[in-house]
Amino acid sequence: MKHLLTYLSFGLLIVYGCSPKISDLSYTTYKNLPTVDLCDLPKYRNQNVYLKCSYSGVEEYWNLNSIKNKGCGQQLLVDLDFVNDYGEIPKRYRRKLQKVHNNYPVLYLYLEAIGVFETEKGSYGHLGSNKSRFLVTKINKMILVKK
Repeated sequence: MKHLLTYLSFGLLIVYGCSPKISDLSYTTYKNLPTVDLCDLPKYRNQNVYLKCSYSGVEEYWNLNSIKNKGCGQQLLVDLDFVNDYGEIPKRYRRKLQKVHNNYPVLYLYLEAIGVFETEKGSYGHLGSNKSRFLVTKINKMILVKK
């Protein structure tokens, strides 16, 4: 019984203290692509970029968010979408996306991806709640992070 508190403390440290570390947030280039923050996407509309951002939401309403400037994600409302024949999520990322969707009060995703920012259609996501989308051609990192 006297070790119960020690084991409980150790367990909490593992659960909350060992979240994956987010990589360097320096923004330069990646394989000759500009490395950008979400807030910079309107400057690169319809161009390939390397984006570092987070992905979070509530229920059916999800969007990308800036790592540097927390406010612009709600102004831009960028949907996460994937390039392939049916717009499906690549199999190797489905588990992480499902986990974040099922645990949105305590988790979000950190993403590093190559893709294109689009605004042509005008409404994306659930019931057209997002004004634009980031069309992913390749994901380099997708990390589950505890809030």
